[in-house]
Amino acid sequence: MAISSGLLLKFASKHIVIDFQKPIFYISNAFLFVGFFFAIYILMPIRDYSISTYYASLLALAVLLTIIAHYIHQAVVTTEQRLKKIISKLFDFIILETPRKHVSEEKQIDYVISYEKIINEIGEE
Repeated sequence: MAISSGLLLKFASKHIVIDFQKPIFYISNAFLFVGFFFAIYILMPIRDYSISTYYASLLALAVLLTIIAHYIHQAVVTTEQRLKKIISKLFDFIILETPRKHVSEEKQIDYVISYEKIINEIGEE
């Protein structure tokens, strides 16, 4: 639950007022750290290590997994933004450039009607 909450807060921190982005960012990292710490605590047996080694490795792994989760989240957000930009440019090409440059004048009306129909179908989904 803590890992899920941390990821949700990390996602929400990008979509809220700028004044609250840093505190929510740190809170989400704290949630992730606690979640990873207890997940590792459950999965890693204590009897294999000394107590100090066990807790040091728990802390190190929790910090490492929190950092990895942060970079994965950044990669996902960056990829989403790039894909939105690509889709926007493709729609601009289809709607603005193609009728003028690649479709004859007598077929432009049919072309516009066909892409408007497709855009309306996309909007309904």
